[in-house]
Amino acid sequence: MERETGREIGLVVKSKRYLLTIEGLPSARVNDVIVDQHGNRAIVRSLSGEYVQALALSNEAQPGDRYQFLADDNVYSCGDHLFGRVVDAFGSPIDEKGSFPPPNVPFQLEVEAPGIEVREPITKQLVTGVSVVDTLIPIAKGQRQMLFGPMRSGKTTFLTQSVLAQAAAGTVCIYAVIGKPINGLRKVTDSIIENAPEGSKIVVVGAVSDEPASVIALAPSAAFLLAEYFQRQGEDVLVVLDDLDAHAKYLREIALLEGRLPSMDSYPGDIFYQHAHLMERSGDFTAVVGGGSITALPVVQTDLKNFSDLIPTNVMACTDGHLAFVPELRAEGYFPSISIEQSVTRVGRQSQRTLQKQLTLRAQMLLGQYRTQQEYAKFSADVSEQAQKVLREGAVLEHLLEQPAYQYRSPAAQVILLALAFTEFFSAIPDGRVPAIRDALVTPLATDETFADLRAMVEDDSATWEQFLTTVTASHSKLQTYVDHH
Repeated sequence: MERETGREIGLVVKSKRYLLTIEGLPSARVNDVIVDQHGNRAIVRSLSGEYVQALALSNEAQPGDRYQFLADDNVYSCGDHLFGRVVDAFGSPIDEKGSFPPPNVPFQLEVEAPGIEVREPITKQLVTGVSVVDTLIPIAKGQRQMLFGPMRSGKTTFLTQSVLAQAAAGTVCIYAVIGKPINGLRKVTDSIIENAPEGSKIVVVGAVSDEPASVIALAPSAAFLLAEYFQRQGEDVLVVLDDLDAHAKYLREIALLEGRLPSMDSYPGDIFYQHAHLMERSGDFTAVVGGGSITALPVVQTDLKNFSDLIPTNVMACTDGHLAFVPELRAEGYFPSISIEQSVTRVGRQSQRTLQKQLTLRAQMLLGQYRTQQEYAKFSADVSEQAQKVLREGAVLEHLLEQPAYQYRSPAAQVILLALAFTEFFSAIPDGRVPAIRDALVTPLATDETFADLRAMVEDDSATWEQFLTTVTASHSKLQTYVDHH
C-alpha cells in the first residue's frame, strides 16, 4: 500500500505512560516515526487489527493526541557540523550552541550489518596511549571490546584518555551517554569536548535518566547510525556505549510495559539479539561500502565479584574481548586499574608489530613468574638468586606498566620503556625511584633524536627481540643522562 503522508491520521485512544494505543494509520510499519500536532514524535512498535502500538518520545503524550507520518523520512542532520557538539537520540542539538542544517539521513532502527564480503581483516591497532592495554591487551580498529567493573573503578578515566588519544589521531569519536544523570553527561562533555585538541571529531549523544525509557533505548542505535555515516565517508570511527547495563534495564521496562512475558532475570527474551545486533555493525570495511572502520567499546557497570549475570555474559558473548576494571587497584593509586589476569583480547594481537608481540609474551611470562614467586616468598626467607632476579624484574615491570592518568605514551615509547625491565638498567636504582625515572623517560623516548634508532626498530617487523634488546642495552648510557637529572 502506498503511504499517504499527511492524509492518514491516528488518534490516541489509550496511553500507559509512554506506551500509546493508536486507532488509524492503516499503512503504518514497525519502526516508523510518527509525529503529533505539537511536533512530538513516537515510534511504531507493533500492529494489531485496527490499532497501532507506539512508544512516545516525550513525556507529554496523552489520549486524544493525533499522529501522522513525517512529511520527510530524513530525521538526522549528519556532517562535519556535528563535531564538538552534544545531540539527543534524534540528532538534535542539546548544547545551546546553535542549530544544524536540514536533516539528510533517515531514521533506521533495524539495520542489517554488512556481510563478510565487504569486511577487511582486522590488522590496524587502535592506540589508547595506555601501556597495559596497547601492549598486553591490545585493541584493533574494527574490534568490539567490552569494559566492565563497578562504579568508580576507573572506566571513565580510561575511556576519556582513549577518546582524547584517538581524537588527536583524527579518528571520529562518538560517545553515547545512556541513562546517566544530567551531571554524568556534563562530566563527559567537560572532560572530552572541552579538553580535546582543536579540530577534533568528537560527538556526544546524550540520553539522560530523566528522559522516557523509549528515548534512552534509542541512544545506542543513534550512535551507530552516526558512526556508519562517517564510516561510509572513509573515516575510522570509535563508538563508546556508556553503558549497556543501563540500556538493558530500560529495554526491560519497555518490554514489561508492553506486556511481553519476562524471561531470565525478568529481561525480555530478545535482549541478546538487541545487543548482538548493535555489535555486529562494528568492523573494518572495504571501499565497496566506503572503507573506514567502526570500533565499539561497550561499557557494562557491574560488580567484579559477580560478573556472571545475564547482561555482562550476554555482552561478552557478542564482543571480541573485555577489560576488567578493579576499584581496589584504583584505590591503591594504580592507573589504569585493569586486572590483566581477568582481561582478554581475541583479535587485537594481530594488530601489533612484531616486537610488540614478542614483548607481550615475555611480559606476561615475567608477571606470572613474579606473582608466583611473591607467594613463595611469603613462606620462606630463603629465596634463591634466580627467584630474587624474577622478583626484581617483575617489580620493575609493574612500575613501568603503571602510568599517571592522562599521560599519553606512544607505542614506540611503550615498547622501549617496558623492554628496560629485561635489561640491567634499573638493577642499581632503588625501587622507590623507578616511577620518577619512568615518567622522565616517556617524552624523550617518544621524541628525542637520540632514540630514533630504537623507534625505527619498533616499526621494523624484521627486527628480532634479541637484536632489539642488544640495542636497548647499548643505549643505557644515553638513558643515564636523564636518570642523573632525576
